[in-house]
Amino acid sequence: MSRPRIGRISYINCLPIFYALEEGLVKIPAQIVYGHPSELNRALTEGHIEISAVSSFAYAEQCDKFLVLPDLSISSWGPVKSVALLSKVPLPELAGKRVSLTPYSATSVALLSILVERFYNLQVKFFTRPPGTSPWWSDPEATLVIGDEALLQVNRQQGLYIYDLGREWQRFTGQHMVFALVVVQEEFARSSPGLLKEIWQGLMAAKEWGRQHLALLASQASSLTGLPLPDLIDYFHHLQYDLTPKHLEGLHTFYQYTYQQGLLPAPVNVKLWRAEDEKDNG
Repeated sequence: MSRPRIGRISYINCLPIFYALEEGLVKIPAQIVYGHPSELNRALTEGHIEISAVSSFAYAEQCDKFLVLPDLSISSWGPVKSVALLSKVPLPELAGKRVSLTPYSATSVALLSILVERFYNLQVKFFTRPPGTSPWWSDPEATLVIGDEALLQVNRQQGLYIYDLGREWQRFTGQHMVFALVVVQEEFARSSPGLLKEIWQGLMAAKEWGRQHLALLASQASSLTGLPLPDLIDYFHHLQYDLTPKHLEGLHTFYQYTYQQGLLPAPVNVKLWRAEDEKDNG
């Protein structure tokens, strides 16, 4: 078969996993495909890629088709820096006000809904702005921003009230927030276990390389975004890329609340792919 395809979210938060792969410092038998979270979710669903970083919400919607690769995620323990609500007024005063949602991430949208409706006990008027438009399109009272756009918007401040959704999640639940997972099509995992094991081992090696070179990655990110280097060093130190039992606990809580909010049609059973299960086939 041709080389399997692996989706890479086009945000700098993926650099600590993908940079070593992109630079050839760690090699895997796969080609990298780039896109926004929603684009990669669709490509994975339609079978155009076999493995991908996807939003946690996207995995939940089709958890019967995909397996989660262990020890890989994009998570936070407290502030995440790149998922934020920017508001013209304090959040408790948003009741009945219009709040703009990003069209690029279902996880962040679900998380904001949980925080606003469950923990702040508010009803606001959510709407999704068109792709490619300003976060302040249609003059909302508050706007949800993610990824590189969030880093830029938060850096500008502009006298707004800024709510880091990772920090808010930890404040109310005391748990990690898992924003994205790396998943594989179950059919590919069954048909190519040895190849998948080689790819997963490469991803783990790339993650470890990234962990040891955060200053270099921050410098690369600064060149790409124009953001100050100290801010990006701080950003990469806040992000987490493991998927420990504590992360899974936070993920299950997020899925439980999401289901109870009516945002998912059924409870989610997270299915982990385990390399050791494939040792006889690899």
